[in-house]
Amino acid sequence: MNQKSKVLLVEEDNSLRSSLGMFLEKNECDVAECKTAEEALTYLEKGIYDMVVSEYRLHGKDGLWLLHRIRKEFPDTRFVLMSAYADVTVAVQALKDGANDFINKPFTPPTFIARCNEVLNSTPGRILSAQESPVKAHDFNDFVGRSYTIKRVKDLIRMASNLPKSLLLTGDTGTGKESVAREIHRKACGDSAPFVTVSCEASEEAELEQDLFASDGGLLLAAEGGTIFLDEVGGLSLRLQSKLLNILETGKFRIRGSLDERDLNLRFLCSSRKDLEEMIELGEFKSELYHRINMVHLNLEPLRERVDDIPVLMGYFLRGFNLQNGKSIKGFTRSAYDLMNNYDWPGNVRELKNVIERSVLYCNDEYIQEQNVPDSVRNPKRSSQGQVGFQGVMTLREMERMKILETLQAFGGNRATTAKALGIGRNTLWRKLKEYEIEEC
Repeated sequence: MNQKSKVLLVEEDNSLRSSLGMFLEKNECDVAECKTAEEALTYLEKGIYDMVVSEYRLHGKDGLWLLHRIRKEFPDTRFVLMSAYADVTVAVQALKDGANDFINKPFTPPTFIARCNEVLNSTPGRILSAQESPVKAHDFNDFVGRSYTIKRVKDLIRMASNLPKSLLLTGDTGTGKESVAREIHRKACGDSAPFVTVSCEASEEAELEQDLFASDGGLLLAAEGGTIFLDEVGGLSLRLQSKLLNILETGKFRIRGSLDERDLNLRFLCSSRKDLEEMIELGEFKSELYHRINMVHLNLEPLRERVDDIPVLMGYFLRGFNLQNGKSIKGFTRSAYDLMNNYDWPGNVRELKNVIERSVLYCNDEYIQEQNVPDSVRNPKRSSQGQVGFQGVMTLREMERMKILETLQAFGGNRATTAKALGIGRNTLWRKLKEYEIEEC
C-alpha cells in the first residue's frame, strides 16, 4: 500500500488490542485504538477511517450495534467483525448487515493481516444495489445525528405513508423544515409525484391568492396527487386562512371565478418559524386552521440545543464535500474541531454545511486547520444572541427567562399584566413559566 490506510481497532482486551495494533502498523497502517463501541463512534466523528476492526463482545454496546451505526452514519467505512464466541448466526447476521468480513478467533497474525488487506483493497463501504445511485453518497439528503429530534424525524419519515394528510413542521430558519417535508413527500407519494412549494411570506395577498386559486386551478391543482408545502404558513392573511381551512375540512376546491367544485387529492405540509399559538392569542392566526394542520407536529430544535449532532454532521458533510471536490481530507485538528463544536450556529444546519464546504475548499492538508475555518466562526460577533462558550455572554433563552422573571416580579406576580407588558398572550406566558420552571412570585 503506497498510502497508509487509517484503521480503527476496537478491542476490550488490552494485550490483544496492543498486539493487533502492532501487526497493523507493521503492515503500513495508521492505527487508532479504543475499548468500546461508544468510544469508536467518537473517533469516527472526529476523523475519517478506511476500516474499523471490532470485537463482537464489548462492554456496553456490542460489535453488531457498532456495525449498524457505521452503516447508517459512515457508509464508506469498511468493517470487519471478529469473535471467539459468536456462532454462525452472528456471522451471517454481520455479513447481512453490511460487514465486509467476519474473522473467528483464534487466528494467526498472517491470517489476520491477509484478511484485513483483502478488505482494505475492496470497494469502500457497502455495495450499492442497482436501484441506488453513487451520487447519494454526497447529495446530503440523509438525516444524521444522535438527538431526539433526529430520531423523531426518522420515525416520521418511516411512517410517512400512514401519516395524516396535513402536518406541521416548526423551527428556526435553517433547521431543515423543507428538507424534512420533501423526504416525507418522497416516502409517501413517490419521486414522480409533484412537490409544490409556496412561500406564504414572500408575496402580497392578491398575488398569493392568484397563485393558489387561479382560474386555471393554480398551484393547488399543480400539486394534485402529491404535496403542497406551505412555507411559513403564518404569513397567510386571515382571509386566505379561511379559504385554506375550508379546503382542508371539505377536501374540495373551487376554482376562482367558477361555481364548480372538485375533489382534491394531495398532502398539505406546513412550516412556521413563528409561534402560531401566540399568533392565535394575538388574533393573527385562526385556531381552527391551526388544529387542522397540527394533526402531527414536529419541532426541529436549533442546532445549539442538540450539540450531540454537531460532530456527526461535521463528519457527514466532510465526507460529502471530499467526494464533490476530489479531496481526501481525513478530519479536523483539535483546535478546528473545538472551534466548530463550541460555536452557537445561529444559521443552524444550513450554516454548518456552508462552513464545512468552505473549510474543505480552503484546506490543502490532511486535516482541516483552524485557519481554514471561515472568519464568521473564528471571530463571531458577540451579539444579543449570545455565543456558547464565551464567558459572560447570555444565550437567548437565558435572556428571555430573566426578562420574564423581572417583569413578573415588577407586577407583583400578576400574570395578565405581565403578559400584556411583554406583548404576549397569557397562555404563552403560562407555557414559558412552565418551560423555565419559574415559580409564583
